[in-house]
Amino acid sequence: MKPDRNDSNKESSSRPPIPREQSTATMSTTKGKVTPPSRPDSGIMPNMVQEEEVDSVMPSSRRPRPTRPKMSSRATSFAQSAKRASMGARSYSSFSLYANFAGEALDDEDEDGHHHHHRRRVAGGAQDSRINEEEKLDEEDQVDESRKAPTASVGKAMFMFLKAFLGSGVLFLPKAFQNGGLALSIVLMLIIACICLVAFLRLIKTQLVTGGSYGDMGGILYCQPVRFLVLFFIIISQIGFVSSYFIFVSGNFYSVANVLSNCRNQIQEKYYIWFPLIILVPLSLIRHIARLSFCAILADVLILFGLVVIIYFTSDQLHNVGVGPNVAAVNSVNFGMMIGTATFSFEGIGLLIPIVEAMENPKKFPLVTTVGLIIVTLIYILIGTLSYLAYGDQIQAAVIYNFPPDSRLNISVELLYSLAVILTMPFMLFPALKIIENGLFYKFKSGRSSIAVKMSKNFYRVVISVACAALAFGIGADNLDKFVSLVGSVACVPLCFIFPGMFHFKVAKKLWDKLIDCCLMIWGVGIMIYTLYVTIDSFTKPAGEAKPPYCPA
Repeated sequence: MKPDRNDSNKESSSRPPIPREQSTATMSTTKGKVTPPSRPDSGIMPNMVQEEEVDSVMPSSRRPRPTRPKMSSRATSFAQSAKRASMGARSYSSFSLYANFAGEALDDEDEDGHHHHHRRRVAGGAQDSRINEEEKLDEEDQVDESRKAPTASVGKAMFMFLKAFLGSGVLFLPKAFQNGGLALSIVLMLIIACICLVAFLRLIKTQLVTGGSYGDMGGILYCQPVRFLVLFFIIISQIGFVSSYFIFVSGNFYSVANVLSNCRNQIQEKYYIWFPLIILVPLSLIRHIARLSFCAILADVLILFGLVVIIYFTSDQLHNVGVGPNVAAVNSVNFGMMIGTATFSFEGIGLLIPIVEAMENPKKFPLVTTVGLIIVTLIYILIGTLSYLAYGDQIQAAVIYNFPPDSRLNISVELLYSLAVILTMPFMLFPALKIIENGLFYKFKSGRSSIAVKMSKNFYRVVISVACAALAFGIGADNLDKFVSLVGSVACVPLCFIFPGMFHFKVAKKLWDKLIDCCLMIWGVGIMIYTLYVTIDSFTKPAGEAKPPYCPA
């Protein structure tokens, strides 16, 4: 039975109008019927009922959409400029790496904002509806931008790799060079870098076979407890990083307070550990990590500035004073702590999977990793060598503590570097927070529907942040170098060496590859046990020679 023309007109009038650009680009119109578009996401259902003479016979049934001039108010222009700047910052910041740390999907979708926009559209009238419709389209564009196919070039992947590895851990390397001796430390740095390269490439090869995250590989190749074990080491490594940064920042704040107060500061150094919580707690409550993009790019800039100043101060010290006292080529007593600290500095394996997944051509990832590790290793050796030669056995747990405390440049560096570290803390803590939160609140995907769930999640995040500060408070500033080595030996060694060898052993087909995997696992277990023993033994011994305080007792 032939359908009535009036019924067809009713159907076409009830269906929302299709923009002219979309209709001409996504469908081909012939006399008597409309050919559905080939793309499923073009806005037209594939099983659309054929309509007769849509454009040629019935032009009045679909009026052309009037072109409305773009809004050019100051508020709109400012909002658009801010949005473009935010998207630019996101493209160059490291937030996306931590949102997919170790391949885990950790970032939350901010669905509350969509409901908020919906309420505004209902109550705001026609003009607000048009404005909110534009905002919604912009948000959809951003979502499409974030979900599009990987397009990172080799250069951008290299940039992300260097940002992932060149962090605040470099500050602890000069003390590690004292623990190992200059010559032995350089050799160990080269050896560890080569072993890290082998482990990194094997982990990525395994991921290309199994797919999934770092933890998923353990569950697929072995069993679910191995997956939980990987997540456990990720948690303790990230918490260890954040706790060590609490100690580092407290030392900077204490030094600056003594200088600015002319030694009238009455607050002990250990109590400054709690100060970063003022910034960390509010930032840790942010679940959509993309909102921290400006924090990430600001922290990257400040850390780069700090590295340049470190090279300047150590070079100036060598030029004006000469080589520091008691510089040793080999330290056979404490070189185990050097291995732990070096592993702490090289631990960025959780960011490799997000980088390779973002690359347009993942086959070039070995090139990125090789060149990137060479650059990182050379920078590490440069800073460690210059600092140890400049200050000798008087080198402190963080080299920045050796700089002239009353220098204006040093005060600026201490404050800016502390700010950079504090802004980095939410990113370092984010994977641990999300992994634990997913385990505790696995029955509740989101707290939007329950204020009790949302408050419980917020309380949990505050507790974890305070627990990191409490751990740092218990360790104390005098044991910073020992604690860094402990984190490196206990948490970082399994992630860097043991698990990559274990996982690749399951997918390797050649006997030679399996032998290399076994050697990698043996190396990891061996240095984990040895460095753990040396580090624990160092806690029972008195701290090394301390730098004379700026304020006399």
